[in-house]
Amino acid sequence: MPKKQVLHLITSARGNASYSKGLSTAIIARLQSRQEIGTIVERDLTEAFPPFLHSDLIGAFYKDPLSVDETERHLLQYADSVVKDVSNADILVIGTPMYNLGMSALLKSWIDQLVRFGVTYGYDENWVRKCKMNGKKIYLAIASGGRMADWPADNEFIASHIKAVFNAYVGLTEVQTFRIEGTVAPGFQADYEKILAGL
Repeated sequence: MPKKQVLHLITSARGNASYSKGLSTAIIARLQSRQEIGTIVERDLTEAFPPFLHSDLIGAFYKDPLSVDETERHLLQYADSVVKDVSNADILVIGTPMYNLGMSALLKSWIDQLVRFGVTYGYDENWVRKCKMNGKKIYLAIASGGRMADWPADNEFIASHIKAVFNAYVGLTEVQTFRIEGTVAPGFQADYEKILAGL
């Protein structure tokens, strides 16, 4: 069986001190130990920031891809690289810290670069939305200083957001979420193997 290609997204600015990076790296190590994966493409978004949306870029996103001009094609270079990365990947391993109950701003900007009319989704003759990148698997690694158990259940905004966006605008995607929580507690020690016991 051909080995799968992995896209590893790092979105925390804390470098090797990042718990989300530590957890996402441990996920990849677990997959490697099962000999499931071959090529690993790593993208550290703190080293190459995704562009924020602006009027010209949004205009290019919603234009027929076959009709973009040279200026728009230049604006779409980063977005095109994101689409290529996701298209080539069988598995996405995404690490993100939780900031104020939400995902990293870098990850949100990366998602905004990925979702493209005519590229990741379109509409059929009945105006039903159809996605173009079905069958991906996402392993999501979320790090938070607090614990989700201390918040109301409807305050989960990261995993639900990513699952909804991918399934609505990219393609049918399975999302499996792992969390490392309570990282600000005195004497906290990361136990990635325990967190990934079910993987």
